[in-house]
Amino acid sequence: MFNSALTSSCSRVLSGLAAALLVATAFATDADAVTPDEIKAKGTAVVGVQMDQFPWGFIDQNGQNDGFDIEIAKLIAEELGVDVKFERITGQNRIPLLVNGNVDFLVPSMTITEERARVIQYVIPYSSNDITVWAKKDAEITGNEDLGNYVIGVNRGSVFEPVLVKAAPPNTEIKRFDDDATTVQALLSGQVDAILGSVTYGLVIEQTGHGATYERKYKVADNFQGMAVRKGDQEMLDFLTDFVTRHTADGSLDTLYEKWIGVERADLPITLPGIDFTGKQ
Repeated sequence: MFNSALTSSCSRVLSGLAAALLVATAFATDADAVTPDEIKAKGTAVVGVQMDQFPWGFIDQNGQNDGFDIEIAKLIAEELGVDVKFERITGQNRIPLLVNGNVDFLVPSMTITEERARVIQYVIPYSSNDITVWAKKDAEITGNEDLGNYVIGVNRGSVFEPVLVKAAPPNTEIKRFDDDATTVQALLSGQVDAILGSVTYGLVIEQTGHGATYERKYKVADNFQGMAVRKGDQEMLDFLTDFVTRHTADGSLDTLYEKWIGVERADLPITLPGIDFTGKQ
């Protein structure tokens, strides 16, 4: 399970994004807008979620969908008063599935980017997956300038790699590994002194019995995540924006995030440079 837990969707973004956007653009005018009332009328919300990305969305030992995004999707369906049908998404197919009408909306733990925002409509952030440095507790690492004193591991080809290259001093020794699982294992086995990657690495460090030895040192970069609807689905956008706003205010999103991710949910912005969250620009 832990290999799946460590395989973040971020590691596939760079290779799949361009193809996904091209396919999405081809289908962009084929799907009619969906509204909350239309979902209520049909009685089912079809929601695109991950099914192999613990703890965001995965299949549990009983064969049921579970995880942070799954609980949020169920809560949305409950507020709509409908059943929920989960549609499996990947880094490559999630945008096409949305714009061609296979799903009503996405609850995807998907990083908000300007490139994607040209094709899909983001809701204000509901989650984040901070890019973080992990190391032994006695390692003196408090900021980017300290990285040059250590051997740092990173998932080759992931979004984490260019972040590390930019953040670390020029003399830093960087070791690259094939995926998130081997990156974390490199830290635990002593192949590297520290690693840069997902905040959820801490879950596996804890679950494998190393929580007393290793810790999260500091956040290197933000990684804000948003649900998404099709361009023009203004009523659905407004509904989900209200959902995120209300459940941020009442603390329920914080509770779910801490339950699944193991750390406090960050204070998330409602505006980002180059991103229109209103659907009206």
